[in-house]
Amino acid sequence: MAPTSTRTLFWTPTAKQIEESPDTLFREFVNRRLGLRLRDYDELHAWSIKDLNAFWTLASEYTGVVMDRTDPDVLFDDSRPMEEVNPRLIRAKLNYAENMLLAHPYARSNNRAVLSFIEPASLSPRDLDDCLMRSLSFEELYQEVRLVSHTLRTQYGIKPGDRVATFSPSNAEAVILCLATLAVGGVWSSCPSEFGVTAVLERLEQIEPKVLLTADFYRYNGKRQEIFPKLEEILAKLPSVKNVVVVGQLSKDREPRIEFAKQKDGRTWSTWSEMVRLGEAAPKELKFERVDAMAPQWILYSSGTTGKPKAIVHSVGGMTLSQKMVQTLHNATVPGDSQLTFTTLGWMMWNHLLSTLGCGACIAAYDGSPFAPSASTIWAITARYKLTNLGLSPRYLQVLETEGYIPNKEFDLTHVKQVQTAGSVLKPELYDWMRANIHENVWVNNGTGGTDICNLFIGAVRSKPIYHGELTCIALAMDLQAWDDDGNPVMDRQGDMVITKPFPNMPIGFWGPDGEKRYHAAYFEAYPEKKPAASDGVLNPGGVRFGSAEIYSVVEKIEEVEDCLAIAQKLPDGDERFILFVKPMQAPLTSDVVDKIKLAIRQALSTRHVPAKVIALTKIPYTTNGKRLEVPTKKLVNGVKFESLNLSSAEDPDCLRVFVNHPELRLDGASPKAKL
Repeated sequence: MAPTSTRTLFWTPTAKQIEESPDTLFREFVNRRLGLRLRDYDELHAWSIKDLNAFWTLASEYTGVVMDRTDPDVLFDDSRPMEEVNPRLIRAKLNYAENMLLAHPYARSNNRAVLSFIEPASLSPRDLDDCLMRSLSFEELYQEVRLVSHTLRTQYGIKPGDRVATFSPSNAEAVILCLATLAVGGVWSSCPSEFGVTAVLERLEQIEPKVLLTADFYRYNGKRQEIFPKLEEILAKLPSVKNVVVVGQLSKDREPRIEFAKQKDGRTWSTWSEMVRLGEAAPKELKFERVDAMAPQWILYSSGTTGKPKAIVHSVGGMTLSQKMVQTLHNATVPGDSQLTFTTLGWMMWNHLLSTLGCGACIAAYDGSPFAPSASTIWAITARYKLTNLGLSPRYLQVLETEGYIPNKEFDLTHVKQVQTAGSVLKPELYDWMRANIHENVWVNNGTGGTDICNLFIGAVRSKPIYHGELTCIALAMDLQAWDDDGNPVMDRQGDMVITKPFPNMPIGFWGPDGEKRYHAAYFEAYPEKKPAASDGVLNPGGVRFGSAEIYSVVEKIEEVEDCLAIAQKLPDGDERFILFVKPMQAPLTSDVVDKIKLAIRQALSTRHVPAKVIALTKIPYTTNGKRLEVPTKKLVNGVKFESLNLSSAEDPDCLRVFVNHPELRLDGASPKAKL
């Protein structure tokens, strides 16, 4: 058993808030339609995993999904084992872009739909105005998607199933091109401009896009970065690309500030405005291709710690049904909201951000460092443009707390409804930090999901209380359990996270040869003849199983520790030992601090959680999305060659070299273990 802990309540809804919560209103809708008496969220969730077809049928109706049903009785077919790719899992024809642009009260209105920001030069009112590159209403967004989709169809020859991709910073043009691609039945994929040449090629060579969106420059941390040198190397090895579209990222008129030939190496090069003008003969009404629900919509990529990143294919129906449900019922997104999620085009959170449009909410895309020109940047933009929903990483919030930054000391942030957090564990203290430094009624919406599903496994709802350091509830229609090593469900113990029943946003495979076979091997062989699982961050020294998050929650409270990383090292006898890497606030890491760390872990958790070794580091490795690089570090610690790892998602790949043949990790003679 894991050590017991005392739950501390952070926020509890009032009776009125429970009554008005989206999940409550949906539960009452279900009760009326089916004659049920579901009394609260827990009973709603239990029903949702018991009758999946009924749930998805009513959820789609309630959230306003526009589609053509191909089976009057069954929308969601859960009759087949989930390890089989079911080509009739969702029985409908629909279009994601149509649901984002037209299936809400603000469709084709003058309400704002997209705000696109770059890193400001300063936080003066003038520079905060100048960093807003584009602002589009829902009508303006519809019209530009109409023109661009016509160009894709008639000038670039894009048909259903063809791929359109980016090597680009985040901007309004990426949003428009994505929606235009999906409107014509194409398949979208994206790489951010900070990726290196190898990282981009490992992804895009697999999918062979016909069109590539890019830019001339981007700004990060006060410096203008060139894109074309890397772009030319990429295109030299990507012959599938026949059309390149260039945006002037730092220019209000969106015209590139770099010259290029219009025809080169058999490709046509255009500016964004030229691409839009090519569509001026488009019909007045945008034609949306309603494709089979199981047709591919976009391709995301695994981190690729060994070998090339896996090209994960998501379906049109899976994305539309699941994202509309989560945004409406879990995130409580409503028309008129505005969502700024700090993300690049290399993270699934960009794709998830797109789905807020389907509720009539506005996307606020930000490209640049959140700390340049200062820690105030995100908050200055939030205040000036009255943004309501923020998507921020725990790591970002941790830096603000550590530096003593207080947003509401500078800005009135009372219009901020919620802060959504994802990507890593949200420390208990950060809940209180948000309440004190944003405002006392801010809703902390802490969730966990993944690239694999491009949505939530676990999230929150407005009808349930929130506890410090806890995820609030399993998402509707997700039959999520914890399993031990033998495939048995466990409670109140560390285990692998397992989903035991089908859900719409399961991948439909990996792109390329043997894609379905490789998909099955990746997700369904951890428990043969059972279900898919995930077990990142699990340590098991001496048979004592626990998660790295438990360790971080203790060690990060120690004032002498800036950051840490928990890893398991395999031993010759088949066991493993727990190694804790620590970046001290001040070097060197003294024996007194090491003793303090071990004592804190022993007192907060147990003697069995105490690391066998505590080793100093100058830098903890992270991905570009702010996640600790536990898996590749563990591989290096256990003898995998550095050159065999794919570190394209690493913020600083070279900082992992320290783990290769580290002198304190040698296993000579006896195998020291954590104290039992």
